Amino acid sequence: MAYRILITEPMAEDGPDWLRAHGYEVKYARGVDAETLIADLQDCDGVIPRLAVMNDAVISSCPRLKVIARHGSGVDTVDLESCARHNVRVVNTRGSNSTAVAEHTMLLILACAKAFNTLQGLYRAGQFKEARKSASGTEVFGKTLGIMGYGQIGRRVSAMAHNGFGMNILVFDPFCRMDALPDGAVLVRDRDEIFRQADFITLHMAATAENAHGIGKREFGMMKASAYLINTARGSLVDEEALIAALWSGEIAGAGLDATEMEPLGADSPLWEQENVILTPHCGGSTRESKARSSLGAAKGCDEVLTGKPITSPVL
Repeated sequence: MAYRILITEPMAEDGPDWLRAHGYEVKYARGVDAETLIADLQDCDGVIPRLAVMNDAVISSCPRLKVIARHGSGVDTVDLESCARHNVRVVNTRGSNSTAVAEHTMLLILACAKAFNTLQGLYRAGQFKEARKSASGTEVFGKTLGIMGYGQIGRRVSAMAHNGFGMNILVFDPFCRMDALPDGAVLVRDRDEIFRQADFITLHMAATAENAHGIGKREFGMMKASAYLINTARGSLVDEEALIAALWSGEIAGAGLDATEMEPLGADSPLWEQENVILTPHCGGSTRESKARSSLGAAKGCDEVLTGKPITSPVL
């Protein structure tokens, strides 16, 4: 009997095509609510979720399930404790979207530096001369970029910012060795140095219970009034109320956010009212190329677990 893999949401067909070519049966979910997932998973050996939540109710109700292969790197939508109890392996596609997220990070840095919202808003309103007169963006060359988290994405951002834009790089990552940094990057052991010195601070840590709201009133109070916060990781890393207060008071210059605490961001959020806030819908990792890599990587991850091969990107 062939192994069967459930695809929870639309994704690039690179992965499903690879599975079929290697003798797997591919099934598409009828929905992503827990009840529907449980029903659809009864005859499946593996699942590839994107945003679908794999909680204890789902995992404990699907005895045939052997592997969850996350389409992406984050596993905050997977109950790892439940997986451990039920002997369900978890893999991800770590690194598949690192270039995409790094490029999106640079997009937000530049959009903040050039006051993109203000310029486009005035120009769109037909105020060409006013837009030109109000243009007061800053150059990123020679500015200091503080990188919180130096995994694959952080390293790519570092290279792009330093080699491409002449930025000075400060890194905080308790798991990073000094000799692992390339030329142009300086490792700091005290995270407060990032907030005190950087002109732009970009977050690239995994979201955990320990670092939830780890960027808050205290950190904003240390930042330069001319500094910007960039978040292409997870909204839970930032105390959003404290961020809004810092923006409204002018304590910091602005923010570029691809991730917010509530997604989608509520229409009544004060963040929409701030011209110095660039907002994108948590799409930094979504390019045609990264979607193809994630889809294929998740498919191969299922195969590695089910056939006993060495696992390329293990989580559990």
